[in-house]
Amino acid sequence: MEFEPDSLPLCRTGGDCAILFARTPVPGRVKSRLLPRFSPEQACALHCAATSDTAALLDDTLPHAALWLFLSEQPWGTEAGGLVLPQRFRRAVQASGSLGDRLAASFARAFSSGARRVVIFGSDSPTLPRSVPSQAFRALDDADLVLGPADDGGYYLIGCRRFEPRLFQNIAWSTPRTAEQTLANAAALGWRTALLDPWFDLDTWGDVERLLADARGGAPLPAHLAAFFQRFKP
Repeated sequence: MEFEPDSLPLCRTGGDCAILFARTPVPGRVKSRLLPRFSPEQACALHCAATSDTAALLDDTLPHAALWLFLSEQPWGTEAGGLVLPQRFRRAVQASGSLGDRLAASFARAFSSGARRVVIFGSDSPTLPRSVPSQAFRALDDADLVLGPADDGGYYLIGCRRFEPRLFQNIAWSTPRTAEQTLANAAALGWRTALLDPWFDLDTWGDVERLLADARGGAPLPAHLAAFFQRFKP
């Protein structure tokens, strides 16, 4: 998997930029809350399936945006070999530091490239409705900040049409207060905000059960997750 240099602009001036944030898939270091229901290798395969399905969703629904995968660290071997990315995706490595540091650096890089609107998507919500990615960008026509709130108190996407590092100050990341504190910071900046419908992340065994219950109720599984559950039946 080839990675672009940090100096490369993320998009053309005045364009839109969609960034998919994902952990580098290393068994034992991704989806650890699914152990021991799944083995480390199975949990990693689930992570790759979810990331691949999210990438396919963005490719299908955002035909005019620049598409990037930002992995948490540079793979040293074949760790990223399980990821299947559409051809339009380019690849980079996230900055170091906390999640807030990494988000801030990504927004700063995109806007320094001349981006008009930037949305960063998480890789843990592969079953998002197809309308959501374009809805997020449209919301930024009027709002300064758009959030897709996750059921666990975080968010499955965050987008801006401008950026200020104070947006991510004093945030308790990966807690039930993450979205609430981000919105409070946006209010303190005087920003207009837009909220999308809540959705769930695929992090815990309860989330897997919810996903499969939805599938039994008629909700189609995206292709890579469907293939995963054909191979590894819980």
